[in-house]
Formats: sequence, C-alpha cells, structure tokens
Amino acid sequence: MGNLKNLEKYYSLYDKIQEIPRFAIKQVSPALSIGGRGQKYDTVRKYVNQLYTKKISLRPNLVLRTFENCFWRAYFLKVRSTKNISSAFVSLTQNPKLSYVLFLSGEYDFFVTSKQDLSQKYFGKDIKVKKKCISYTPIYTIPRGWNCTTKDALLKIAEMTLSKGKLERKMEDWLPWDEIHFKIYEILKNNFQLPLSRVVEKTSLTYNTIKKYLNEMILPYCNISHYFFPKGYDHYQQSFIITHSEYEKELVDAFSRMPCTTYVYPLEEEIVFNLFHESINDLMYAIRKLEEKGYIEKYLLQVPLYWE
Repeated sequence: MGNLKNLEKYYSLYDKIQEIPRFAIKQVSPALSIGGRGQKYDTVRKYVNQLYTKKISLRPNLVLRTFENCFWRAYFLKVRSTKNISSAFVSLTQNPKLSYVLFLSGEYDFFVTSKQDLSQKYFGKDIKVKKKCISYTPIYTIPRGWNCTTKDALLKIAEMTLSKGKLERKMEDWLPWDEIHFKIYEILKNNFQLPLSRVVEKTSLTYNTIKKYLNEMILPYCNISHYFFPKGYDHYQQSFIITHSEYEKELVDAFSRMPCTTYVYPLEEEIVFNLFHESINDLMYAIRKLEEKGYIEKYLLQVPLYWE
C-alpha cells in the first residue's frame, strides 16, 4: 500500500474535505496535525495539491437528486455492426442531450444517461436501444477499507453474511429550478471547488447572487460526491456489474469496505456497481461467493473503456 503514514494523511484530508468541499486551507489543516502556522499551511497545501494531482482523490461533484419533474433515464445501447462502433462513439460523446456516456466492452456497447425521454428513432438505425429505465440518485461510497489491498477487501466481502433489504427508489416531489439554476449547476457539477468568480464570468450574475442561489436553491437539492483511490485513480482496473439482488443495501455496505470509492447506480429493477480493483481473479472469486450464497441472483459484468 506504499507509505501508510502518508496514505493516512491523504485519507484524513479526503475525510475533512468531505465535510467542507469548498474549503480554505486553514479549515482542513487540523486533519494533518502539523505544527507551525506558516509552515503548516504550506505543508497542508502541498498535500492537498498531491491528493488531486496524483488522483488519489477527484474533485467533489454536485449530484442532482431524482425529482418527479427532473430525473435521468438510463439507456443500454448496442451498435448493430462493429464497423460502426467508432462513428457511434463520436456521435454519442458529442451529443448535448446525453449527460453521461460510458463506452463498454461486453454485452452492451454503451451505457448513457439523459434527462430527456429518447426514442429508438433518436439514436438512429445503427444503434439499438437494448434497455431503457429510470436511473435513480447514484451513490458514491466512502471507502472504509482505504488501508487494505483490494485483494484482502474482496476476500473479506466474500465471507460476509448479508441480510435482505432493497435500496429505496425515491422521487422527490418537485425541483423548483429555473434556467439560471440549471446553468450554475452545470458549471459546478464536475468540480464543486471551482471559484465562484469563474461562475460570474460565465453568467450575468453578481458574486453575491450566485452565492445566494448556490446556498438557497442548488445545494438543498443536490448531494456532493467525493472520491478516494489509495494508489491513484489510473492505477485500478474497473468492472461494471449489472445485477438483480434482494440484498442491495448490504451489498452497498459490503462494497464500501473496498479501498476505493464504489459507484452505485440504482435502476428500476436492477442495481449497477462500478468497482475499482487490481485483479479480475480476486473480483470474480468474491462475486462467485456472493452468487453461491444467493446474495446476487444473476449478473452481467462489463469492462468500462471510456467515460465522459
């Protein structure tokens, strides 16, 4: 796991930033317990910079929750002919109606989401919509196994005993946003630490108005996701697992014991886990054990190739 003492510092910083995502250095410095005021802040700033440049963490994201008048639909797509994969990739990644595009290797070629109800006709004759469903508010776990290897974490998960319990699929009543609220959200959603002065540049609003809208109209309707990858995001393999289970709640809890953040997408009837690991053999061992115990009824494993 590398230098465990340094890793503990990175995790303490990540944990503190989880509480204060738009932080000042002096607000997160207690997480490192470093003495000497001037030197302390310089050292904390260095660790924060390394946390993100090494991709041990990614910038916090704004995640809009699911509402009756504003929710995401998920589409599992298959390109009809392999010779059209590259053109489909370009058209989907440049499509303004799609909020997320994941290029996959496996049964499906793409997993995409959109706030709009898109028909088969919209995707054209070269792309087939294999499955369409509501995608509820995603979950991004806070990894409790940050000081373990992925192998050890998966071995522990394989031996766990789980209780039945489905995740709640909840649509909140109404999202009272106007166009300007969506615009501010779109600017900040992929980096919630972006200075508000940048938002001022991209809107016709004053700093104080943006701050008011953010605190009173945007944050109450969003979750904030933050991520942790002990060896750096690019070090890990990823597996995209679509499954049926009566044990969803405790599966989420089990995968929160991994060293890395797990992405969880609750769909109408299924649940998707995007897992970060270091060995497909270790992952498949854990999945097989969970399947043998009946915690996973059936599953489809795909490999993410590109996401945007």
